[in-house]
Amino acid sequence: MALALVHEPDYFPTMVRITRADLQLSGHSHGGQVRFPALGPADPAAFGVESTTRGLYELSGSFVYTGRGLGMVGLPLRFDCPPELSEITLEAA
Repeated sequence: MALALVHEPDYFPTMVRITRADLQLSGHSHGGQVRFPALGPADPAAFGVESTTRGLYELSGSFVYTGRGLGMVGLPLRFDCPPELSEITLEAA
């Protein structure tokens, strides 16, 4: 298994094109930090679009996991996006 540790999950499509990594682990997005039910993150760049801001996503057989993290950026506020400390166990196949 090839693992990529990449701060920003937005790099995932590029990573899939240029490497053979099976899994990318990312953070950066704070999970959206402020999320509106049924609409998604309040970030204007991602509003209404569920991108790779939190959780596990797959593209062309590769995966990215984006943790929500514990911190905040900008306003000290979280809404519909509780902090998260992720524990990931990798096992040999």
